Amino acid sequence: MKKIIDNWVHIPGIHCGSAALRDVMTYYGHPWSEALCFGLGAGLGFYYSVNEDISPTRMIFVRGPEMEPAFFSLAAGPASWKHADNDTLGTMKKALDRDVPVIIQTDIFYLGYYKSSTHFPGHIVSVWGYDDESGVMYVADTQFEGLLSVPYADFLEGMGSKDPSNPLNYNYMDIDTGNNVRPLADIVPEAIRLNAFKMLEGVRGVRGESGVRLIGEWSKDLPNWKDAPDWKWCARFGYQVIKKRGVAGAGFRWIYRDFLKEAEDIVPRLRGLGLPARMNHIGKKWSDIGAVLKDISEKEHPDEGLLRDAGARAEELWALELDFYKTVIEKV
Repeated sequence: MKKIIDNWVHIPGIHCGSAALRDVMTYYGHPWSEALCFGLGAGLGFYYSVNEDISPTRMIFVRGPEMEPAFFSLAAGPASWKHADNDTLGTMKKALDRDVPVIIQTDIFYLGYYKSSTHFPGHIVSVWGYDDESGVMYVADTQFEGLLSVPYADFLEGMGSKDPSNPLNYNYMDIDTGNNVRPLADIVPEAIRLNAFKMLEGVRGVRGESGVRLIGEWSKDLPNWKDAPDWKWCARFGYQVIKKRGVAGAGFRWIYRDFLKEAEDIVPRLRGLGLPARMNHIGKKWSDIGAVLKDISEKEHPDEGLLRDAGARAEELWALELDFYKTVIEKV
């Protein structure tokens, strides 16, 4: 049997999660921008881990956990990741047969069109169809045009990836928004406050704790990267996470800036707080530190001066973000 949802939607985007959310909401008649979807999911975050058993041993991530469930919970009612480990393909097909698209977590290592030799679990794609004769699922993925075919075996391995950086458990969401989507004017301020709260209080995900506190921890430890056996890869991975991997060049902060600009049009009382301009400035600082990490990664030996510079820049970012989120809690 072959099934592809009629009127499937894919608009190539910047970030996997927010692009998938935009596709699904557009399919259901709500053509929201990718930046708006990212912001409504309270997508900003920051992880920092030191683990000698994984690669790189010093690892950062700049998006918060549970963005997709948070988005749907705010926009249309309670949502969470489900687990389809008993009959993954059957579960996907049942949803698709009802014309309900599915959002999944996977590992790009198993997606042939990436030709990746590196594991990156937690990658989000939307699923729009299947073909039993060809043995493939049809997915939409971030910057790629149209639907892409993924062999059943690769599809299952990706959803079940056990890479230690972020082990997966066949995580999926089959969301039918129905007529439950709440007015944007109601949910936009809630989303802004939620992201600020998560960053100030800290929230745990599979990768560990995410929050502004970890930026401070990272800033203190950056000079010590000179002693890491894989210091070059640590710096290169940090640069990629901040500037290259679907983050619009500034660790998602410029995507969030664009969300805040839209938020002012949706909720005029937000004007005057200067939130987009402040986030633009924070984004510039993230872009700058990403460039420094790139420079570090291209040295033959650890450059202690550059590592101290990176640490000072990270400390400045910690202070800027801390003040930003406090302002949100006080004034939004």
